[in-house]
This record gives sequence, structure tokens and C-alpha cells, in this order.
Amino acid sequence: MRILHASTALRARAALRPRSELLVDRHGTLTAGDLLDQVSLLRRRSRRLTGPPRLGMLPATAPLREVLLTVLAGDGMLEMRSSGTGGRPRLQRRGPLTGAQVRHLADLGRRIGLRRGRRIASAAPGVHGHGLLVALGAVAVGAPLVDLSHLPAAERISLLHATSPALLTGVPVHLADLLRAQQELGESRDLSLDRVISGSDELSPALRADLSREFRAQVHDVYGTTETGVLAVDGRPLRGVHLRAVDGRLHARSPFTGGRELVTDRGEVAADGTVHVTGRAEVPSSLGGLLHDPAEVRQLLLEQPGVLAVRLRPVPDARAGVRTLAEVLVDGSTDRPRPGEDEIRALVRDRLSAAAMPREVRISSPGR
Repeated sequence: MRILHASTALRARAALRPRSELLVDRHGTLTAGDLLDQVSLLRRRSRRLTGPPRLGMLPATAPLREVLLTVLAGDGMLEMRSSGTGGRPRLQRRGPLTGAQVRHLADLGRRIGLRRGRRIASAAPGVHGHGLLVALGAVAVGAPLVDLSHLPAAERISLLHATSPALLTGVPVHLADLLRAQQELGESRDLSLDRVISGSDELSPALRADLSREFRAQVHDVYGTTETGVLAVDGRPLRGVHLRAVDGRLHARSPFTGGRELVTDRGEVAADGTVHVTGRAEVPSSLGGLLHDPAEVRQLLLEQPGVLAVRLRPVPDARAGVRTLAEVLVDGSTDRPRPGEDEIRALVRDRLSAAAMPREVRISSPGR
């Protein structure tokens, strides 16, 4: 039985403590009362002109405050985009929550340490399932959000140090970027976190160890898909999840599959019930992270100020066999700001998808 509309429940939760800090981003602090005032205005305008606002209409670069405003002003129907790690991002619609789904999500929050008063920094875009789940879960339990999405590396590190969150979450490529930025831009300032939560793609043992060492944090590997919701934390299935392996493929049933069993990814289930994911079921059309349409990536980069030419090509890779290299020629004759390697990778990741992001970027100027 459907029992809980996300928009209604979150508005009620925010109304309980209107002066509480809801979100911190590059624009400052947003309180619950401030958000509810904006929600009231948007709902009145939407009823008059356009109907309920929809997440699917937001741009890929929408900040978390805009995502939250859209959800709370909506009619309870959520439109979730996949992260794009296994193909072009897809849109999935979800209605009111059932009791089983609420219990499932509560188990997830408990496992990753999300609870009232603990700040959680998210580098995952809010229009994607990962970032949306984090944002809504944080509001539901009263955990202040720190929005790191769509920020240049230096701004991300500055905001992290300024807010000192207890938790940090993102797709592995987000976390790897943050790790590198902290090492290069942190100016030897320690940044200690309680937990780092990785999801939406494979977390390598090396990256997991590096994150734990740099941030002195417990690192969680969260597994799930857009269609099934989150399935396991550190290999242990969540409440209401049933996983089995058939011929090397994982079959999953969860409170979000409507009683159906869906094939997810390649993997195995140990005798103690622990799940081990060995690879994506959906294999990208080219390796190294360049999906579907290289011209789309090239056009996006050519639209950036100071970029003169872009070449995308595959190069050998010892681990993956091949990786995508983006060679970007920038104008070095003026003082205009030009995108750096991190900015280019973040731009492609956030505008197109994680899978479209070149694994290596080389920047040069004419005559060099």
C-alpha cells in the first residue's frame, strides 16, 4: 500500500524546525523556513501556469537547493536519472513510498551513519538517483547538506574545510577528484571525516584505501541500480532485498521492484549472503569512459571560453585495455580564464554523464 508522498512528508519535516540549517552551498546557508517560503511561491505559480514542477525538466547542472525546491513543490512523483556509468542516463518515475520502502531506506541511513544533526557533503548531481536519494534522505532525518556538485576543485575543497561535514558521498570519479584536489589544494590542512560513502559505480580497492587514509574515515561501498534502488552496503543486502547469482549474473528483488526479480550486474553471492559485484551488466559501447557520441563531448568542450580545438582518441591502458584521451588546445595569448584538467572532466561528467568523461585530459597551447 502506498502510504507516503515524498513532497508532503518533506514539507512537514522542514516545518517542524523552520530555523534549522538545511543546506550550505556556494551561495550560503538555506534554512528550512527559507525553503518552505520558496516552495509556497513556486506551488502557487505552478498551479496558475504550468502544473506541478518536475525534476525531469531541470538541467543536469541544477544545484541541490533547486532540486529540493522542485521536489517539495511537486505532487509526490519523483523523476530519477541514472548516473550514466552503465549507459546514457535514463529517467525513472517513482510515486509515493510504501511501508517496506520506508523501512528499507531507514536501514540504509543506519548503515551509512546518516542521522539528525550530522552534516553530509554530496558531490553527486541532485538530478541523478544517487544525489537525489542523499538530498531527500538528509532532509528527512534532519541532516544538513553541503552541496559540492558542479563546483571547480578549489571551491569544493574550500567548502569542505569551511563546513567540516561528518559524511561525504559521491560516485567514485567524484571521490577520486576530491581526493586529488585535497592533496593538491588542501595546503596541508587535515580534513577528517567519519565516513565516506561511495555508490553508483565500482569502487576499486586502491581508491578505497586512499580515501580511508587521506580522510581518516570509514569507507562504505554502496551497491544498487536506478531500477532496484540501493541493494547492499559493503556487500551486505539491505532490509527487504533478496539477491541470488545465476550464471554469473545477479538477480535482485527489492521493495522498489514491485515484486519482480531483475537482472542487474555481473557478480556472485557468497555462502554467508554477501554480494560481490564483478562488473556492469551493461557494457559501454567503447572502453575508457567515452560513450555513444564522441562528437557530443567534443562540441561541449569547444563551447568553453578559450578552447580552440579538441581531439578525442583511444590510447592503450594497462588495466582497462584502452582509455579515452582528450587533447585540448587552449588560447594562451590572453589573460582570459581557461578550463583546467579537473574542470574539463567535471564539466563532461555533470553535463553529459560519468561514462562520457575522458579518463585523461591533456591541455596545450599553440606553439608549445
